[in-house]
Order: sequence, then structure tokens, then C-alpha cells
Amino acid sequence: MSMNPQRRRLLRWLATGIGVSSIRALARPAEPAAAYSYAVVVIGGGFAGATFARTLRRLDGNVRITLIEPCRKYHCCPLGVEYLVGKRDEQTLVFGYEQLCAEGIEVVHRKARSIDAKRKQVRLADGSLLGYDRCVVATGIGYKYDSITGYSEAVASRVPHAWGGGEQLRLLKRQLEAMPNGGNVLISVPVDDYRCPPGPYERASLIADYLKTHKPDSRVIILDAKPRFAKQAQFEQAWKRFYGYGSEQANIQWIGALQGGTVHGFDEARGQLLTEGGPVSGQVINIIAPQQADDFSRRNGLAAEHGWCPVDTQTLESLLVPDVHVIGDAAYAEKLPKSAFAATCQARVCALAIHSQIHGLALLKPQYMNVCYSLCGDNYGISVLLQYQHDAAHNLIEIETLQVTPLDVNDEHYRREALSAYSMFDSLVKEAFG
Repeated sequence: MSMNPQRRRLLRWLATGIGVSSIRALARPAEPAAAYSYAVVVIGGGFAGATFARTLRRLDGNVRITLIEPCRKYHCCPLGVEYLVGKRDEQTLVFGYEQLCAEGIEVVHRKARSIDAKRKQVRLADGSLLGYDRCVVATGIGYKYDSITGYSEAVASRVPHAWGGGEQLRLLKRQLEAMPNGGNVLISVPVDDYRCPPGPYERASLIADYLKTHKPDSRVIILDAKPRFAKQAQFEQAWKRFYGYGSEQANIQWIGALQGGTVHGFDEARGQLLTEGGPVSGQVINIIAPQQADDFSRRNGLAAEHGWCPVDTQTLESLLVPDVHVIGDAAYAEKLPKSAFAATCQARVCALAIHSQIHGLALLKPQYMNVCYSLCGDNYGISVLLQYQHDAAHNLIEIETLQVTPLDVNDEHYRREALSAYSMFDSLVKEAFG
């Protein structure tokens, strides 16, 4: 089956993590057909799930798309740190599904319970069943609470991880505001893999900025289970410039694994994190627990022993459950990191692959990329851009090029990086939620 040049160009754009504006220009919104030729059930309505559903709708008006998401509003994580320190209103991080419904995507606000791969059915919490030709799971991360002695899901309701939007982030914000001047904010950072690798250090940066202004005798202490971290040189340069990093008066301190920073326990009564280097006391404690695929993915046989969901990196189809695809943070798509940008890139690749498979078209070689911006202070952003080469023989997404913000750029460059962070956020939101 042949494709005209415009359509082939569109499909190539869809296969990449870039070209969002071109997708919009080339693909007109499709009107759903009266009779559907196949059905796709999407479980999870975050950036990955919503972007997938809208992309597939643009590709094909003859597909019945049902998105299962228990929450009526999505509370996103990117830029949540600005809300945490009072620089952003929470409502700017909350999005609904009205545009998806307007495009003929059925949105069901119930919880998915199980997948019956043999019958190709998804069972919902109320017992109802949804049949599918393909199922796409985009349900995100879960937490290994028990990997830290003294920590649990119940304790997290008092001592937040705040690694998602909503109440967890609100709780940490209230605790920061209530902390007296002179207190310590402790951030426990896990080993890889976890959602948004530079996220803890962006959080620490803006908390240090907040403390410098509002509680100048306080500091944020990062206790890290890793010996090094993403964009370390760029972060540390910003910390030295703005927060006195490395001095006795610093508002920020990093203790890596080689310095005893690995956290193995929590003493809630004493307000202490128990590290390899000894106990560290704090008035506000933020434990970012080690992570794995969410409970739904693991309960339905999609996760391997390492806790994540192995996939075919060309189609994002599960290697463990046929005709089920996993996209976003739960997917084990080495070496693609877990980020909103990477999730939307996977969503477009997956939509294109399913469309091609259903219609008997040849699969195009997927092209992956990831862009991650981090804010270190007002008008100061840093970034990393990675482009990948798909290695079909070994089912890997290998890093082809890596670019980070140079250490010798001027203030205008940092300002533009910060503006680009906001621009990328707006683009991701528009593509996912309209």
C-alpha cells in the first residue's frame, strides 16, 4: 500500500520527538467515523496517554479510542517545583480532557482493574468490560516504600515524596512555609531509574532560592544514593553563583554516595534520615523513594523482575503480554530516560506503529529524542538534549548525540534556556490536552 509524500512526511514527524507544530499543520483533526474498524483502549491519562490518544485520532478517524482515567483533572509534574516555592499558581498545572472528548475520544473516569489478554478485555472497577484490538498502558510509576526502613505509604502521607502533583506537593509546600528560619530541608534521592533524573536537583535549586529570600539561615541538604548526577557541573556552577555552594554559609549542600549520602532508614520520631554517613536531622524531610512500574502494570504481568515493563523499542509493544503496549514512565526503553518529553515521544511512536500494524503498512524506523530543561533560579535555566539511534538488533535506544548547556555562556543564554523551559511545557500541554 503506497503513501503520498505528504502523508509519509507526517508519519516521519510523528515518529520523532520533535515537529509538534508540523504535525499540527500537516494533519487535520479527523472526524470519527460512524462505524469503527478497530478499537484501542488507553489506560492512563497523563502526558503519554493523552498524547497517544490524540495522535492516533489524527492518524485515523476509523478507530474507537477509549481512555480510562479515574481522575477528572490531571495534575502534572513538570514545573511543579515553581508551585512548591510560590512562583506559580497550582491551577496552571491542572488540565482536563475536554479537548479529547471533542475529538471523539471517549474518556471514562473509572479505575482499570485488570487486563485479560486472551479475551482482549479490560475490566474496570465497576465490573464493566471494554474490548480492544490493542491496549495501551500509560499508568506511570510506583514507589518502593519498603526499600527505606521506617518509610511506608502511610508515612508518606505525613512525610511526602511529592513526586507527583496534587496533595503530596501541597503538603510539602505547607511544610516549607511553616518551617522556622534556621531549619534544614532534607531531600533523599534514589538510585536510577526514577522519573525525571534531574528533578531532585532542580527542586533543591528552587528551594535554596526560596530559603535565601525567606529563611536565610536555613539550607537544603541533598542526600544522594548516587556518586554523580545529571547536569552536575551545570547545577553546581549555578549553586556556587547563587547559593554559596561549597561555603559554610551555603543554602544548599550535596552529599553523594561516596560521601555517605545513601539513605537506608528514616526515624520519624527524631526527624532524621539514617544514611551511610550517619543520621542527618531535618525540620522538613522529602523522601523521594526508589521507583518501579506502577501497581497496575506489575499486577497485570507487564513488569519484569527489575520492576519496569520491557517493550519492543520499535513499537512499544510489551515483550510479556501480546497486543498490549506500554508507554511513558513505566516502560523499560533503555536508554531513554523517564520524562514528560520522552513519554510524549514514545506516545507518537506507538500511535504510528499501531496505525501501521492495523493497516498493513511497513513500520518506519523510530527516531527518539529527549529534551530536559531545569530551572536553577530566576531567569536561569540549563538543559540537556539527547538524540538517539534505534538499534533494532539489540532492542536498544542508543544515545547518538548529547548536548548540555556550556559552562561558559552569558546570562542571556541562561535566560533563554529558562524561557525555553516554559515554551516546551506549553507545547507538551497543548499537544496532550489541547
